Amino acid sequence: MKPIQRIAGASGLALALIFAGCARGKDDQAAYDVCLAVAKKDSKFAKASFASKEQSNIQGSTGDSGIRVNIPYELDGKKGLYQCIADKQIDGIYKVTF
Repeated sequence: MKPIQRIAGASGLALALIFAGCARGKDDQAAYDVCLAVAKKDSKFAKASFASKEQSNIQGSTGDSGIRVNIPYELDGKKGLYQCIADKQIDGIYKVTF
């Protein structure tokens, strides 16, 4: 393989990873938003203050469309972690499945 081919291949791979990261950020935001909405509707957590997306732990699951979302919260002076799994539906919208 010629050096120019290696450079072109590496550049293509780098761009693909960058664009994949952009799409991933949108999915992370959608999963966070749907999980936060469900948490706020739950009477157990209605008065809790929740952490921002940046302070939360969001991880994609391998092999499926689910994204695990862990949102730190504080309620009545106690800290906790709201956990859910959001699955991407056929129409592209996320729905909480756990």
